[in-house]
Amino acid sequence: VVTQRPVTWASDADQTISVIGDHRWQNVTVTCDVLMEAVGTAGVFIAARVDKGGQSVRGAKGVFFWVFADGTYKVTTDLAGQTVLMEGKSGTRALAWYTVSLTVKGQSASGTLDGVALWNVAVTSSSKSGWAAVGTRAFELAQFDNFSVLAD
Repeated sequence: VVTQRPVTWASDADQTISVIGDHRWQNVTVTCDVLMEAVGTAGVFIAARVDKGGQSVRGAKGVFFWVFADGTYKVTTDLAGQTVLMEGKSGTRALAWYTVSLTVKGQSASGTLDGVALWNVAVTSSSKSGWAAVGTRAFELAQFDNFSVLAD
């Protein structure tokens, strides 16, 4: 993860993001172990059906499962976090490892934290397929390990 904003030649996002895989993926499960290093403000995400990368990434849509060091989570349909499908308490904090998992199948999405179901929501997003992704709330320190994708 890049921890300082790079010099850019196009409009980039305020969040870091790495898109992975095949833009044709529809029904996927994305799983990753995550560790947030910044106390208080840190946040990381895993995502599915991400529809943009490169210079267009600022407007990326998909299903984004965020966990934050303040003990909360959020599910959004955009990288900027403007369209919130669900949010609540997660108990997450900085400097601890968590396994997060996101499953998107048809018109539904669900997420688990350390193997425990945390949320389930209907997906009405325009993104019917797209890449998997990982990233952070801002250009901050975080670790990602044991990343996996199961795609139909």
